[in-house]
Amino acid sequence: MGQAGPLRWRAGRGWIILVGGGELEDLVDIHRAAIKAMSDEAPVVYVPAASARPDAGRERGQLVVEQMEELGGPVGYIAPIFSRADAGDPKNVRRLTQAGLVYLGGGSAQKLVETLSVPSGAARSTAALEALAAAFAAGAVILAEGEAACALGAWGLGADGVIRAGWDWLPDTVIRPSFDEVAATALRNAIKFKPACLGLGIPPGVALALGPENQVQTLGASGKQVTVVLGPRFRA
Repeated sequence: MGQAGPLRWRAGRGWIILVGGGELEDLVDIHRAAIKAMSDEAPVVYVPAASARPDAGRERGQLVVEQMEELGGPVGYIAPIFSRADAGDPKNVRRLTQAGLVYLGGGSAQKLVETLSVPSGAARSTAALEALAAAFAAGAVILAEGEAACALGAWGLGADGVIRAGWDWLPDTVIRPSFDEVAATALRNAIKFKPACLGLGIPPGVALALGPENQVQTLGASGKQVTVVLGPRFRA
């Protein structure tokens, strides 16, 4: 388990990069840093599972992989995962397993979690989520953009104000992307409901990068920082 102060994250040889969202032109420095964090020339794989529409997800994914290549990154692919059936497709699973960077595109955190997980009462992970974990363990960078970042927390706080369970890659953490003054109030209120947790507020154009040797870095827009809200457990 990686750790820096009260913040903990899943153990693995790769980096976790949580991006607060933003237009592609605002993410250039973050994408450049993500490429630098890759351990080899394995491909970038974009997962559009959080997208509301397959065509929009593919379009965004194509723009992302093109930008990554223009910045000096390796070849990129789109893993067309939009349903649980897609999450079990051997071709998609193979692409994730072999990735050097997996890019979880923004959209709906709820849709992403539901697509890559299975209903309660069964095994928690689909083959795609297991492949994602295996790639990270082997050294792949996992970049989650916008609401997709919510999926990596124990909990995510969406733009709709609803607190939803994530994959617990960051235990005891509530993640709020697209963070601003209005979201700050929502995050503080969320921590009242989850007093054993800390909150992470990540503004657009900013990313929190968590490394395999307990590194913590803030990437992106200068003058903006990640906000940490500590629950009562951490203030005792």
